Amino acid sequence: MPYVISHGARIHYETVGHGPPTVLAHGGTGNSSMWKLAGYLDNLSGYCSILIDRRGHGLSETPRDAAECGMDQHVADVVAVLDALHIERVAYWGFSAGGSVGFAFVARHPDRVSAFIAAGTDSKPYSEQSVQRLLETDPLNALQSFDENEEGVPAPPWLKEMPRSDRDVYLRDYQAYISDCSACLKWEGEEDALPRINIPTLIICGSKEDPDRESEAEAQRLQNGRAVILEGFGHLGAFLRSDLSLPAVKAFLKEVGIEPDPS
Repeated sequence: MPYVISHGARIHYETVGHGPPTVLAHGGTGNSSMWKLAGYLDNLSGYCSILIDRRGHGLSETPRDAAECGMDQHVADVVAVLDALHIERVAYWGFSAGGSVGFAFVARHPDRVSAFIAAGTDSKPYSEQSVQRLLETDPLNALQSFDENEEGVPAPPWLKEMPRSDRDVYLRDYQAYISDCSACLKWEGEEDALPRINIPTLIICGSKEDPDRESEAEAQRLQNGRAVILEGFGHLGAFLRSDLSLPAVKAFLKEVGIEPDPS
């Protein structure tokens, strides 16, 4: 399995397919396999999908020090993987916490990004209250016990029926989760950078997680931003509906000149 050493941690990644390179960045309580299980990889032919397990998740190494789980390290991990693959520029598609990393990555390394898709996230810093709620939640159980009415979809079989031993693959170490959440408080967000970002950006979210349409306002602050609201879905529900997200993302990539490899 391919790894790269970044800031003292082994970061696991893999590539799937051929074509324009596209990073797929998972959320805070998952790992890169979420993209396959939710049906994304089967429908991204013509692209080279780069799946990265964030530090402390999946098959990547677990830092014990919260200071080693900060946004600087997460961004550096993405850069390290791209350098290992000798890739100069990518489309970056991040869900939830992976999208937060994306905002930081785009703001700090705009020369490495051809397009940015932020799903279920924004550029704002995490509030202390939201981080505290995360710390008080068992992330493994949360993956299975989400509110179907709130999310707008039933729990898929792979999430609902996953035994505990398999769920451990989603989050290898609870201490890493605690460190990750604690480090979130130190991220100041990238709101001030939005007007300077000229990378084509698509923000996708469910209407139930964004009832005030803040994503549309955020997209307007970007030089080249747009937003898609998936009506009737919550945070995880919108991600699980890959049949709705994928067409929007593919149309966006085509619009900005990133066409799939026909071969």
